[in-house]
Amino acid sequence: MATRFMQALRRWPACVGAGPLLFFSGQRGLRADGETLCTRFEDVTRVEPGSNSNFAWVNRIEGPVGAQASAIYQRYRTLLASDGGGLEHLLRFHIYQRDKRYFPVFDRVRRRHEPNAPTPSTALGVGRFDPDDAACMCVDAIALKPSAEQYFGARRALGGADQQSAAASYSHVVGAGPLRFIAGQIPIDTSKPGAPLIRGYDDIPEEGRILRVGRSHEDARNGPIAAQTWFTYDLIRQHLEHSGSSLAQVLNLTVYLQDMRDFPSFHRVHERFFPHEPPALTVIAAGEVGHKGTLIEIEPTALAHDAPFARRALASPSGLAPAQMSVLVEAGGLAFISGMLGLSDDGEPVTTYAQLPARCRRGLKKGSVAAANCAVLQGLMALARVEQALSMTDATLVRIAHLTVYLSDIRDFLALEPSLMRAFGDSRPALTVVEVPAPGPVIGARVSMTAIAWLGAGAPAAPSP
Repeated sequence: MATRFMQALRRWPACVGAGPLLFFSGQRGLRADGETLCTRFEDVTRVEPGSNSNFAWVNRIEGPVGAQASAIYQRYRTLLASDGGGLEHLLRFHIYQRDKRYFPVFDRVRRRHEPNAPTPSTALGVGRFDPDDAACMCVDAIALKPSAEQYFGARRALGGADQQSAAASYSHVVGAGPLRFIAGQIPIDTSKPGAPLIRGYDDIPEEGRILRVGRSHEDARNGPIAAQTWFTYDLIRQHLEHSGSSLAQVLNLTVYLQDMRDFPSFHRVHERFFPHEPPALTVIAAGEVGHKGTLIEIEPTALAHDAPFARRALASPSGLAPAQMSVLVEAGGLAFISGMLGLSDDGEPVTTYAQLPARCRRGLKKGSVAAANCAVLQGLMALARVEQALSMTDATLVRIAHLTVYLSDIRDFLALEPSLMRAFGDSRPALTVVEVPAPGPVIGARVSMTAIAWLGAGAPAAPSP
């Protein structure tokens, strides 16, 4: 099954260019043959000095992670070089790991490849990346086209809040023209010795204790996530203001929760920070967010105050969003679409072929094995929601530059992928497929999709080989 899975992934472009940006599919740590995963340092084409240990037992444990991380970095060097660029053009990394206990191994590799102004990143522990559970990680990215620097401006590290240091080797904020890419932020206070974890209401200012009721049971249950959410959003505010932006200029938020049961308390705080024309929003549960016991990680993308174009937020056509979010937020041609679940019009997960509207059945034969798979049905419905969001701008799926598919079971991708191929045809976007404990805040959801589109001049396209 793993071979079939890798073959399916190869049908999607490794990189897609759109306007001034490059979008990369999730990369796994493959050997030079492009088919099998690295399992030891010797499998990497070029082993960096200091990658491995002098002791076999250490290498046996760290080797698969370190080798795959090195192979992924080498792959990005190759992909960026084909467009005349390098790692210095990277704007964002998503680092999905099977076991985040080995994040230090990845970070050690990153320090060798990016010693200066490393890429803002969001690092998460999630599920599998292939049915055989052989891949240790998957990393996708956004980069600035080297050819766009002359009119868009160079990529530049902008630091962030003065008192808050990064928890690992990454930049808090980088700018590319009027865009601001912010690393995933977590509720630890690096301005204090030991970078303590925010544990509850007593760790934040009075103004942040908006959900506190003064009863121990409720405050003990809701306090940790409410306080951590408030602290993280306030930290994001500081980073944005320090880099020439603000919360009002946020285009997109991806929120990773340790426990999806915390979503209501998170959302009550979220509403206070974004009362009007909120950003696009995607919420999933991860196996591990941050570290030290953090319950949440939030990754924003924003527009600078002095941008030559305005932020435009589009609400649900019915006016009834399932959360405080805009369906699509666009600025200068770049559009972020909120995470879409495969829900029927009454808000319940699609579970039968009969619930699927005719427009969503693209080549899906009634009575087939795929038509009986809830993940396939929900995936098609989620994709239809993405299409609906694009239609609000008179755009179609050909405008999608990057698609992320979150699945509760990675094996379902093989059943869903033929339908995705039919939907996109020859205009396939960069693609990331990740298994997570909960793809959305609705019980029974098995799939969610979030997308980035380019609505400016020229449709997204894979670079010529």
